[in-house]
Amino acid sequence: MTTFREFREKVPITQVAESLGYQVNLQKGKRRLEYKHPDGDTVIISNPHDCARQLYFNRDGSVDRGSVIDFVANRLPRFNEVYQSQAEGINKVLARLAHEPQPVKPFFAPPPPKAFTTSRYAPEPVSLERLHYLTKERGLLPETVEKFLPFLRLVKDTAKAPDKSYANIAFPLTRAGSTEVVGYDLRNYGFKSVAAGSDRRSGSWIADFAGAPARTRNVYFGENPIDIMSFYQLKRKEIDLASSVFISFGGGIARHQVKLALEQWPLAAKHTLFDNDYQGRVYDIVLASAISGRETSFKKQSDSLLFNVSGRLFELPVPKLSLSAFERESGVRSGLHVHKARGMKDFNDMLHPSLSPLKPVFSARR
Repeated sequence: MTTFREFREKVPITQVAESLGYQVNLQKGKRRLEYKHPDGDTVIISNPHDCARQLYFNRDGSVDRGSVIDFVANRLPRFNEVYQSQAEGINKVLARLAHEPQPVKPFFAPPPPKAFTTSRYAPEPVSLERLHYLTKERGLLPETVEKFLPFLRLVKDTAKAPDKSYANIAFPLTRAGSTEVVGYDLRNYGFKSVAAGSDRRSGSWIADFAGAPARTRNVYFGENPIDIMSFYQLKRKEIDLASSVFISFGGGIARHQVKLALEQWPLAAKHTLFDNDYQGRVYDIVLASAISGRETSFKKQSDSLLFNVSGRLFELPVPKLSLSAFERESGVRSGLHVHKARGMKDFNDMLHPSLSPLKPVFSARR
């Protein structure tokens, strides 16, 4: 029989809260997560990425606080369980949740979009000389930046005081199939931000060199524009730019971003340029699942992931997690081409003046 201590290590408070209809508000911070129930009950959960160390407390200042055991005990009547004692009820709830896979969902879940006002961000003349952050700080060649110049902007935030408003590089966000700008990813020396009100649920940075879906042969998906531009620089002799589209999801994957992209370019070959780490490998699987149309969920164990793909259960150790391992076990065949920066976290690390090795190496596989 599973002990309470084992349940604390296996079942996160976040999962229990979500099972009851609590919703996270990432605008309140990400180091400690605020979860609010439709009835107004609000709790703060610390250590959201470490199940064994998660604790919570109630916003109302009551004694409603503690571990996942306390969270369930204080809400036991809300669960549809029949029990003779409180201990039995807690065991039933946690035993059920411990065996329920969690849906595959983005590691970054942006808050609902507010109104984005383009007039707030005053455009400035853009030129290679004014984009020196990309060449001097990030190691991109001038000819690389020139290729992507049509998809780059310089803007100033007019809502800031004049002495605090600087021209920042802006990567415009649009919805696949539309030219309307719905936000900006902003970058500069020591500065990384998203324009206020940007729609990160459906908007992506899209560098469309093909110009039309019928002419598009390859679509490349990445986590951020600079990684994508770095990949192009490393592989430029092998890429047919005139038939290519590059898409940055902006550090996470939202379901609607993926849906719009797959609808816009259904016949093109799909490639991923995600980071060479655990999160990047999960993104490969998320995209492959979306391409295949297979219903996929997973539950993170201590050192493995338990997958459920259309009712087929299997487990993959985290050190061996990859798209090829996932497709081998699941039977999914997405046709997705995976590219990783071998020996480095991402493709810009291979060019970054302070990190790049003498001879950049990349890997590509299906």
